[in-house]
Amino acid sequence: MAKMINKDLLIPIIISLLILQPIMPSNSITATHLMTGATQSNEIIEMIQQINSTKLFSYVETLTSFGVRYTGTDNCSKAGDWIYETFEQMGVTVQFHHWEYAGLKSRNVVATIPGMDSSSDIEYLMTAHYDTTYGSIGANDDGSGVAALLAIAEVLSQYTFPHTIRFIAFTAEEIGTYGSFCYARDAYRNQDNIRAVINPDIIGDAYTEEGGKYLRFFYPTRSKWIAEYAENISQIYSDTIDLTVEILPNYIGADHQAFVDYGYDGVWIAQHDPSPYAHTLDDNCQNMNVSYFTKATKLLLAVIAELANEPVDLQIHIKTPYEGYAYLGSSPFIAMDLGKQWYSQWRGMTMIIGATMASVEVTTDQQIESVIFCIDGNFITWDSTPPYEWRIEGKHFPLIGRHTLQTYVYTTTGNIAVDSMDVFILSINCQYNNW
Repeated sequence: MAKMINKDLLIPIIISLLILQPIMPSNSITATHLMTGATQSNEIIEMIQQINSTKLFSYVETLTSFGVRYTGTDNCSKAGDWIYETFEQMGVTVQFHHWEYAGLKSRNVVATIPGMDSSSDIEYLMTAHYDTTYGSIGANDDGSGVAALLAIAEVLSQYTFPHTIRFIAFTAEEIGTYGSFCYARDAYRNQDNIRAVINPDIIGDAYTEEGGKYLRFFYPTRSKWIAEYAENISQIYSDTIDLTVEILPNYIGADHQAFVDYGYDGVWIAQHDPSPYAHTLDDNCQNMNVSYFTKATKLLLAVIAELANEPVDLQIHIKTPYEGYAYLGSSPFIAMDLGKQWYSQWRGMTMIIGATMASVEVTTDQQIESVIFCIDGNFITWDSTPPYEWRIEGKHFPLIGRHTLQTYVYTTTGNIAVDSMDVFILSINCQYNNW
């Protein structure tokens, strides 16, 4: 991908445009993915049984021993060093992902179990954050997620999988999800093929009998397939884990959202019962439920292990326009690093002034019947021969404001895959002049 100058200067322009033109609602769609049949794997059961509650809990105790881990402090840096060393002792490849943004600098910790299928560049990510707010030692938020990453990585490092698994501990979640934003942005620009992001954040306690039965998966519409997949896995291994997935609408304030903003699928995972201790000094090891925490970790292991073993026969990716860039006609002229605008969902937005080309890449061994281009869920056109591309324009009216570009690929065997992109368009072009 061509290198662009990173700037945040388009915010005043965007605000001015928004004053002139109301934003239209963004109608994302559910992606269809190939899923295997519902059968238990003895190897997965073997993995699940290796999760040791004592060691899992000891990870949280060690992490909280560093005290308050506000991003940029020595405590946070020391915790990052310990996470790095713990991954390293497992024999997995580990590195720091250094980032700078909004006057801050810090490090994410990235551990990798490489996939064994040389024909696959697919990655599955399990992520959590090791920073805390001021005034909290973060046992549950999110020491529980980090400990789950470490425990699962230790088990899975003994096995091989077709696809790559990465375990990432982020910083700056509590102050704007900047660590995950910088990683997701960099991964997109590196063209990483991330198929799913599993983000456990607050999974260490249950206060009610009902809460002890469920683990919640919060999903954006495009990532609903992950939640449904996990629900299926919880049913398959119910005798071994005894925890059910509860599916709920998305929450944009967690680390998975940065990946969604850059065109990847991801979910936030949390315990059923709201935590009364989050962001306080009472978020300590004594206020965690080890039994529930262990079951949640086992379920997460089963989900990502099954995903990493799954054959993926069909993928579609929007190649152009680029996520998070501003276009003047067909040319991207600036990278809009709008990480500070996560709450208004401008992060990763693609802005198009005039007319530009949408193009997609399809990965499959199957015969392709057609690629369909849609705006806001409405059919615009199709293409049956590569290169699969379309000059973006309205059908009956110009595209002015916020929209969702969607692309579908259909194979002759009946398989379907989908990709989508949020775009802000200022263009007078349309197929039929009905305005």
